[in-house]
Amino acid sequence: MPINYVHSLFHRVEDGWDPIPNDYASSYTEIAWNERSPQLMENLASRVGGFAGKRVLDLGGGPGQYSVLFAQRGADVTWHDVSREYEGIARQRAAAAGVTLRLSLGYLEDARRFREQFDLVFCRVCWYYARSDRAFSGLLYSLIKPGGIGYVECNTPAFSQPKGWQKLQYWLNSYLWFKVGHPMPPHGRIARLLQHQPVTHMTLDYSSPLRDIVVFTKALNPR
Repeated sequence: MPINYVHSLFHRVEDGWDPIPNDYASSYTEIAWNERSPQLMENLASRVGGFAGKRVLDLGGGPGQYSVLFAQRGADVTWHDVSREYEGIARQRAAAAGVTLRLSLGYLEDARRFREQFDLVFCRVCWYYARSDRAFSGLLYSLIKPGGIGYVECNTPAFSQPKGWQKLQYWLNSYLWFKVGHPMPPHGRIARLLQHQPVTHMTLDYSSPLRDIVVFTKALNPR
């Protein structure tokens, strides 16, 4: 049984467990909100045909910096994250901005609870928290409606620069697909996994060795 799955059995969000301390949540919130990218928003808006009336899932939404931006542009936004600290911050920031978010608390894998599909699934800097890269790629794809867009941005091992025992952690994930903790996926893995799914278009941004960005369109008639 995978170690991360066992960990999740004993660390339940519904029982009050939260991996994010209050002081870290507060400091990261300010950084995240100040680093929002208008260019990214414009790029995604052009791909989905504008956000008004669109369903958006912010998967691993953190302090809600992008959830609020999507909602301000008229999207019906579902925020999903494992942290109650971030949930409270996202709720407060949304209220201050005059928008409403649907808030969902749980592990990334708990997103399988959603019965609807989304015009855009936005997964930024959180993929590595998934228990299995293979399984999560399939889950993320399943949450997108046919013709919808998936956006994945994830740091690579070059960003983390693992040292000591972390080198073993990364080696196990890179070569044996065995995850202990949250090692960042090797460069190119996310795109290769998603290419196994029916997609009509995929854009890769590998301009920085520190991150992979994958944007794709789900086929209108997926098998």
